[in-house]
Amino acid sequence: MSARALLFLAATLSGLAATAQGDQERAQADLARMQRQLQSSRSEGERLLDLRMRHDLGLPTDSADRTFRQATPTSSEAMERMHQELRDQEAENLTLVERFEKLRSAVDQLRADAAAKQAGTADPDAVTEIPSAGGAPKSGLPRGERPFPTPESETVVPDAASKAQKAMPDAVLDPVAMHASIDPVRAQIHGSTDHQRVAHALFKAGQALMDRAVAVRDRAAVTKDPALLASAKELDERGKDRLRRALDELAPLLKEKEPAFEALFCKGRCLELLFRHSERHEGLSLTGTPREWQQREQQVRDPFLMIAARDVTKAGSRGEAEVLGPWGKAAQSAIEHFRWMNVNASYDALAAIRAITWPGEKDQ
Repeated sequence: MSARALLFLAATLSGLAATAQGDQERAQADLARMQRQLQSSRSEGERLLDLRMRHDLGLPTDSADRTFRQATPTSSEAMERMHQELRDQEAENLTLVERFEKLRSAVDQLRADAAAKQAGTADPDAVTEIPSAGGAPKSGLPRGERPFPTPESETVVPDAASKAQKAMPDAVLDPVAMHASIDPVRAQIHGSTDHQRVAHALFKAGQALMDRAVAVRDRAAVTKDPALLASAKELDERGKDRLRRALDELAPLLKEKEPAFEALFCKGRCLELLFRHSERHEGLSLTGTPREWQQREQQVRDPFLMIAARDVTKAGSRGEAEVLGPWGKAAQSAIEHFRWMNVNASYDALAAIRAITWPGEKDQ
């Protein structure tokens, strides 16, 4: 072999070695970058999970949150100023709630008129089917009528709506803006045999009615109007009816050997709202009816415990650790929230503030 051939072979080998070394360095750099991204993603996920749990439990979001801290010493002037600010805020809230009720009544009236006009132009012989809770569908509902009226449509008061329209003749009513907080419509239910979807719709309707009852009771506490209390109780009863029907709709799904997580979670939320309804209107309490209270509490916890027991995955290099899946974590958070509400729901910040006194207060 000539010297020239030897030199060419040596140069080729050197080039291959340099290329291999460069590829190895790039692979190591890519591996280090991906490890940093993985660590960053894990840290962000843990931070978001911690913030979600703090939000659900009503805790401060971080150490910089000064919600429960007083920066300066409290004096009688500062206390009187805070009381006045609280009264002003309550009056402003009451004004906003009344305005909201007027606008909602006007929107409901417009929707009712549009539905009536559409029903008048529809084919009178066309029918559709609606499902009954826990049973087979039954026919006979004319097309154009809604099988499951929303809470907003059931509380339409024509007199109140006409008064609202007269009081605000130039107002532009935007139904989308008025109901921006409501979940978007995913599907129209006309003769649906999807028990899960129907049960979820009934649960959302019951939850909305009970939330509205809370707002009406808050107004009654400010205005001292007994009619508002009666209206709040009626809303609670209607919400209870929706939740009972949701449980009836879930019954076929819960009879399976391993019910779906969606059905179990919906059952737990329905039972939780019914538990709160019994506490509010039926005298259910740990001191008055301890045995029934504990039984009902366990009934609420059981569906969430079933989810947490099933939604478990193996983790670790050898699979020796068990980690909750997304449904298991959600069920665990629901159990903790339910427990926290049972312990701390009776706390009233306003009562604690108004109970503060100072020397010479009665002499003023």
